[in-house]
Amino acid sequence: MSIATSTWENPILRREFTSAARSTKTISMAAAATFALSFIIYFLWPRTGIFSDSNSTELFTIFLGAELTFMLLMTAGFTASSITYERERKTFAMLQTSLLTPGEILFGKLIGTLGISLVLFLVTVPVASLCALSGGISLPTLLKALSIVAIATIVFGLMGLAISALCNRTYVSLLLTYIGIAVLAGATWLPYALFDIPSLKPLFIKLRAISPYEALFALQFSEAYEIDVAGANAAAVFHTFLIAMLIIGGLSFCIFAKFIFAPPNFKRTRTVEQYTDTKTMLKRKLGFPFYLIDPLRRKKPIANYRNPVFVAEIRSKIFGNPKFIIRSLTTCICISLCLLVAILQQIGNTDLDKIRAVAIIFQLGLVALLAPTVSSGSVTDELSNNTFLLLRLSPLSSFTVVMGKIKAALMYVMIFLLSSLPVLIVLVFLETNDSPDFGAMFPRTFNEQTMHDMGLAWENFFQIYSRVFSWCAILLTTCLLLTSAGLCASCFCPNTGVATAVSYGFALVTMAGSLAILLFGSRTSPEMQACFLMFNPFLAALEITLDSSLASRLPLIWGNHLWVNHLYLACGITFLLLLVSAIRVHFLFREQK
Repeated sequence: MSIATSTWENPILRREFTSAARSTKTISMAAAATFALSFIIYFLWPRTGIFSDSNSTELFTIFLGAELTFMLLMTAGFTASSITYERERKTFAMLQTSLLTPGEILFGKLIGTLGISLVLFLVTVPVASLCALSGGISLPTLLKALSIVAIATIVFGLMGLAISALCNRTYVSLLLTYIGIAVLAGATWLPYALFDIPSLKPLFIKLRAISPYEALFALQFSEAYEIDVAGANAAAVFHTFLIAMLIIGGLSFCIFAKFIFAPPNFKRTRTVEQYTDTKTMLKRKLGFPFYLIDPLRRKKPIANYRNPVFVAEIRSKIFGNPKFIIRSLTTCICISLCLLVAILQQIGNTDLDKIRAVAIIFQLGLVALLAPTVSSGSVTDELSNNTFLLLRLSPLSSFTVVMGKIKAALMYVMIFLLSSLPVLIVLVFLETNDSPDFGAMFPRTFNEQTMHDMGLAWENFFQIYSRVFSWCAILLTTCLLLTSAGLCASCFCPNTGVATAVSYGFALVTMAGSLAILLFGSRTSPEMQACFLMFNPFLAALEITLDSSLASRLPLIWGNHLWVNHLYLACGITFLLLLVSAIRVHFLFREQK
């Protein structure tokens, strides 16, 4: 028997590859990627059929960037659920007790999940070959660019497998995998941009080279890259990228190989009777960790005016795990303080717009990171835990259930946004050196003159901090939009893992996908660009907080600025998503099983 035949006879490999190849999700992803890449080529292909050097470079830049993005997102969706899905279905123990050797199980899982990702990459290669007809790029450069995409697909796939072996739930594995991709592929430039430390600049430049997007940019625009990044060598970026991918891939493989057979000891919640005495309460309150709302203390009955779903979510899911809340808040506060130090270091510079932009990216990035995963398990968790029947038997309406879920998720995200308060204080400080007259705003006596002075004082207060108030409105509507999208995905998806992936896909389209219109440059009219960009909260916030931004150069749509249209659109889409969620929950309540 040949090696290829014996390899294909591996039952784990055949099951993983065959089931993934026949999956509707795989076919949909392959079709969507191929259609999107083909549309890019069709849209950018000159109608005369004659390419210039700038046209060819523009085509390759957009195409390779889009292909890399598709491959990273699809690879995470396949690999991050490989092991956790077995644990959720209670079949992981069956694999360990089967007649297969540990090496066969490891090999089958590894090749089966990564193989389907490579197949999806090969599907896009014929489309990429069409780009070669435009000229403007040499064959070695094209092969290097495709190798960067292929290597990133394999390495980030290995990272997803390693995280899946460490986690117990699919949505947690997906969340951590997407965070890892966002950090290693998109945030490696932050130290270079934030910290002006000459002795560490070489280290920051090497850190930037970890990102595959950086490697593609340095490969295609070597001269521009060396001018933009002072002290960088474009030829060395590719080699640094290969070394970094080798280290990350090797480490991920070792973690995957170790923990697939020796999984971590997941702690189980101990069943403890509830208590009512004060002595036990003080003992638990003063012990570690500090319980914000003790899940074991018997609570008072829920008042008639309260939403019982909201109260239940608060007591069980949000404050029921105080360790996670405290540790996560501590992490966010530490990151916020480090960012604040970096901002204060730049205060001496005259480029205050850069400082405001960094603060905006941090706060909106925190919302985009937390909001989708908070609400994506709102309904699917009830279905998987067999508690949805209790909701059906209760007198609660579908609207009450949806509003309780969304209020709890929004409160959860707002708690973490408090950790970014130092950054918001910096934004307030940068707006003006004038201080509002609080004495006139809150007079001790009221007469005609004091009332007039109070009105002027409040008007002056809103003028001073109008940027901050408008920015907070965008932040709040973004929270509402992303949490309602996660809730809507949870109402339609079969499990929490799929709902989490869909939620993050929606967040990616909202936060970054709408910026794709800028890649087409002069091929789109300013009015079309304004229509697409009004969906993006980053540009809306930048228009408010920056003295000069891209949005300020766009034409007015419906007679309003971009940030005003964004607020209208975000509120409208949020209302539509909540309405759809309520209708779906209503039909789930009436569904006969």
